[in-house]
Amino acid sequence: MKKILLLLLLISSNVKAAGPKDPALFSSAKPWAYWWWPGNAVTEKGISYNLEAFAKAGFGGLHIIPIYGAKGYEKQFLTYLSSEWNSKLAFVLKEAKRLHLGIDLTLGTGWPYGGPQIGPNEAAKAYQIKQVPVAVGEGIPPISASLEKLPNSNLVSITAYQGKDFQEDLWPLYQQGKMAQWKAKTPNTIIYLFYQTLTQQKVKRAAPGGEGLVMDHFSREAWETYKQPFIQVLKKSHPPLRAIYTDSYEVYGANFSPKLFDEFIQLNGYDLRQYLPVLAEIKPEGEFKNQVWADYHRTLSHLLLNQFTKPWAQWIKSLGFVSRDQAHGSPGNLIDLYASVDIPETEFFGSKPYTIPGYRVDSDYDTLRFGIPDIRNIKLASSAADILGKKLVSCETATWLGNHFKVSLAQVKPIIDEVFIGGVNHVFYHGATYSPPEVAWPGWLFYASTNFNPQSHFWGALPELNKYIETCQSMLQKYPTDSDVLLYFPMEDIWHQRNTTGKTHALDLHANSRDWMIQTPFGKWANALQNRGFQVDYISDNLLQSLQVVAPKKWKAPSGNLYKMLLVPPTTHLSLESMELLASWVKQGMPVYFLERIPSLGSTWNYSVEQKDRWRKARESFLLRVLYDPADALAKHGVTKETMADKGLSFIRKRTENGYSYFIANLSHQFKEGDLALAKSSTSIEILNPMNQERSTIKLAKNKLHKLALSPGESRIIRVSSALKGGVASNWKEKEEIPLKPSGKIQIDFVQGAPSLPKSFQMETLDYWTKEVSTHQFGGMARYSLDFTLSTDEIKSAKILHFDQVRDWVNVKLNGKEIGKVWSIPYQIAIPEGILKEENHLELEVTNVAANRIRQLDKEGGKWKNFYEINFVDIRYNPFDASQWPITESGLSGKLYFSNR
Repeated sequence: MKKILLLLLLISSNVKAAGPKDPALFSSAKPWAYWWWPGNAVTEKGISYNLEAFAKAGFGGLHIIPIYGAKGYEKQFLTYLSSEWNSKLAFVLKEAKRLHLGIDLTLGTGWPYGGPQIGPNEAAKAYQIKQVPVAVGEGIPPISASLEKLPNSNLVSITAYQGKDFQEDLWPLYQQGKMAQWKAKTPNTIIYLFYQTLTQQKVKRAAPGGEGLVMDHFSREAWETYKQPFIQVLKKSHPPLRAIYTDSYEVYGANFSPKLFDEFIQLNGYDLRQYLPVLAEIKPEGEFKNQVWADYHRTLSHLLLNQFTKPWAQWIKSLGFVSRDQAHGSPGNLIDLYASVDIPETEFFGSKPYTIPGYRVDSDYDTLRFGIPDIRNIKLASSAADILGKKLVSCETATWLGNHFKVSLAQVKPIIDEVFIGGVNHVFYHGATYSPPEVAWPGWLFYASTNFNPQSHFWGALPELNKYIETCQSMLQKYPTDSDVLLYFPMEDIWHQRNTTGKTHALDLHANSRDWMIQTPFGKWANALQNRGFQVDYISDNLLQSLQVVAPKKWKAPSGNLYKMLLVPPTTHLSLESMELLASWVKQGMPVYFLERIPSLGSTWNYSVEQKDRWRKARESFLLRVLYDPADALAKHGVTKETMADKGLSFIRKRTENGYSYFIANLSHQFKEGDLALAKSSTSIEILNPMNQERSTIKLAKNKLHKLALSPGESRIIRVSSALKGGVASNWKEKEEIPLKPSGKIQIDFVQGAPSLPKSFQMETLDYWTKEVSTHQFGGMARYSLDFTLSTDEIKSAKILHFDQVRDWVNVKLNGKEIGKVWSIPYQIAIPEGILKEENHLELEVTNVAANRIRQLDKEGGKWKNFYEINFVDIRYNPFDASQWPITESGLSGKLYFSNR
């Protein structure tokens, strides 16, 4: 962690992109990537080749995840943690240090945690309940100590009930061998046999040597066993190894651990074994049953946090590394789990239908099954970081953004911008597979897109996106987020209101989030506040306890952030601890408000009479604090509203040493240009275009309005500072378009690609090269060449070259000079002064996505798909087959034109 903090201090005081100043350091401002090792079949030659390519392309680091291998390469497979594997890790660290790259490491192979060191005692567990009716006067029929067809299952509890009412615990009799003496005394007696079983889940996508059962994440003993093989490896490792990682919680069906009953009693004050009929129901209905379920879920959450996540993070810290964790998917309060690690990591999974004109969405992506990525889910991680002062918030980015071989960087950039708006400042591409240089295209690939390794069709333009990310993250990492509203996250309502057959509340960020986030009152208010221009952090019950009241009527978080208002969304259940804390703040005159209604029920049924009375008294203090529209209260307490949100612009505001910095993105079609008013302003502002590094200082008019042109898909960094002086007055010009009319035919030449280069041809008007049938198999680069003339006045006015459609990125050469690449929406590029003449020659080198090329390979048999385990699937998780895909349009289409700005 010290090295990361040192790196952040080295980032220059302005927002210009900066790399590490010390050769021993790596950059966290540059994007990193998941780096999968198929079969651990890595060589020193291949490692150097891969790392050199990543460094040259502008990556900051890689995250090693060993996975299943490619068929035909078994002799090169390395057993995980063998001496040969360890030597390759050491070589990676040596090479990464030479190349100024950082390295993170999954503690295991595939996911979730598990492997050969995990036996039945440490493996993930579930429960099964068997009900045995017994007539009056009869004894219990023979009891099996385990369940048939479920190896390693164990009977752990026997209880007797009259209907649903607990009668007695028969476990002591069973242990003493005296069950034959017991007889049923009442009618409707039912014996509940509670069995502990194994989920039988094995590590997904495991690499050789990493296969085995998934560990019990509710057990400290299981974690202690799991970590043993890694101790010596990590003690011998050194920088640039930075962080140890655990993936999203995908421990399917785990809902029990041997300590659960005892921990339940400690936390809830009663014995869950006396309420097993509730746990036996598929979907309990009614408030009492829901409260028992909530107590059960809260106990699982407590076990996960205190038996695994916290000990895991503390152990990593003791070894000198930092912890990086994807908490989502867990049956726990995600904010608390993210809060317990050094680098909380969220994810942006799937395709999102932005209304940016020209933005493409893969129609094969199933939103009903997988959900639509949402910024509210992202903010659970960033909020924990904002409140506690964590410097980095990472994000698994571009997972299944589109089908394999179809994703363009124009689709990637808006999701990068949105995760930045959500508080992420450390992007991890998902991902980049290790592929030996000698393996023919498409090389070794991971089953889940998007591919960011050197075999990717957008590799030639990727340094442009990487530079953009570095510029943005240099600012975003340097400064704390300037949120001034806290929105309470009602985890208790989730635990009370939604029960599933899996017996747990797995808070994943996919389709499931519709139920626990998107369609809830919390989700609706979080969305409303964001859309109205308020910058909000979400807070849990535990983090409420970390706040300090300071004058004048503000809360100070451990990070030092000051919050002006606390809003509680429509919430039914609230714990006594939180009720009394909120009530104490209300009595102090603190700005605590309840949206629409106040809580009506406690978090558990098991409060004493005295506790229930305290809960009711606390509630009475809230009666005058209900708001149906918080606008007036927000204004009264000086909460900052950014009116740019009304125009459809998205933003995140950061607090600097002497002012503020904004990252602003236009992710919709609503705004193109107009007056911009910043809530935090000064006499002058500095505007940086992170796409091309153009920077200008603008002297604002007295009304503090600035005319801003920000087309859909664009972004800006704006610095507001008392230290900024002078600058030019805004000199707004109406936009003028100058048509670019080819003087003759447009020449199309195929420069590089496969399976072969099509013959050159000419076009009358600009159009996709795929209009010619002979190009339908081609993937690669083609050059569009054309001549055009401009008048003297047009030369003076032509500042920006615009494209209608680019499929999928283009390198622009004008009059023999390379002026840059166009790869994102809006498709445009600035023209340097002095290049344009009356007679001009334009060369546009366009590279398409690899969809047509892979289509042809699959028509020829698809022998490249030769991986173990899941092999290779498409975006719907069906076996991948591109042979029947329609031809993907490639090249340029529409008009070309210049503009004066």
